[in-house]
Amino acid sequence: GGGGPPNKVIVINGDTLTFALQDPAIRTSFLALARTCKSVICCRATPLQKAAVVKAVKEELHQMTLSIGDGANDVSMIQIADVGVGIAGREGMQAVIASDFAMARFKFLQKLLLVHGHWCYSRLANMMLYFFYKNLAYAVLIFWFQLFNGFSGSNPIDGINLQVFNLVYTSLPIIVVAVADQDLLARSLTRDKSYYSHGRLSRGYTRLKFWLTVLDALYQSVVVFFVAYGVYRTLNVGVTEFGFVLNITVVLTVSLHLALETQHWTVANHVVLWGSLLVTFLFNYVYTAIDSRQRIMDTYWLMFATSARPHFWLVLLLAPTVALLPRFVVKVFEQEASLSPILRGRAMEAEEEEGREKERWWLRCWRTMKAKKVRVDINTEVDFSTSGSHNDVV
Repeated sequence: GGGGPPNKVIVINGDTLTFALQDPAIRTSFLALARTCKSVICCRATPLQKAAVVKAVKEELHQMTLSIGDGANDVSMIQIADVGVGIAGREGMQAVIASDFAMARFKFLQKLLLVHGHWCYSRLANMMLYFFYKNLAYAVLIFWFQLFNGFSGSNPIDGINLQVFNLVYTSLPIIVVAVADQDLLARSLTRDKSYYSHGRLSRGYTRLKFWLTVLDALYQSVVVFFVAYGVYRTLNVGVTEFGFVLNITVVLTVSLHLALETQHWTVANHVVLWGSLLVTFLFNYVYTAIDSRQRIMDTYWLMFATSARPHFWLVLLLAPTVALLPRFVVKVFEQEASLSPILRGRAMEAEEEEGREKERWWLRCWRTMKAKKVRVDINTEVDFSTSGSHNDVV
């Protein structure tokens, strides 16, 4: 429905709907009128008319459409909509087979849209931005290296590390975030339905956020490369060892970047994120322990020699800190200022959780005092029983 007053509704039957959809001018007027209403009810419509209404809203109003139905006469509009939902009921399974999502009751649509729909959009938007950031920050490192080798096209990072960067080092953490991250709790999303506009209006993935992510990736790649270059410029090290320093540093940086962007931490997040960093180090130790002196880039025992230098650990400390400091400051400012409805919702959730924690604390105190009182009463009864006869106590 549109944003009109609650008491404005259109009811149109199938015969009238035929005339409203046939002529383009009448169809445009009908859709303009429909946008001013809260609801539009099409009664006694054929399956083709249902599909025609959905198609008109989808193509002429340029809106994302969802169709929900429980019978075979709803298959056409379910298939033509952007999202189709089928109800498994007494009218058969045709609607379920043709749909994208299946459910048992119409009332479950509210949670599907307001909760899971919001979470899904937020996760996809953050995942896409992170993919652009991660790969751009890694690839541009090679470009900065070209400034010092006459643009010869040589690569300081060996081929194995190039291949496993996305396959092993940074794959699982973003998968877990894309599956389980939650910017708001389910009770907040169902209580305040205005949060649904965050996904409907595409506020999570905008051109501004995309270009800011690109600029952030370029900035972080500059910091990683030139911090490593500044620390190692006075040392007599080879290109391959310098490439190992760049590779480990950028993996640590993008992993900590994902930690800053994670909004809902679980045990799986901790295990996968910090486990991936541990795997990065272990893989390089094992990989460089294999004799590779016959290869083009000799990496034999290189990780052991690299980690033995204090300069390596200095780069791992300085580069991620300087690279992520602007993003950290911006996120702290956004949370303190509550610039978006999502952040204001998270602040309200934090206040509610603090209030519930106080209630639980007082409840624990009351139970403790009650238990002590019971023990005191029992001890008093025992003392009394020892001073009198058994019959008096009974």
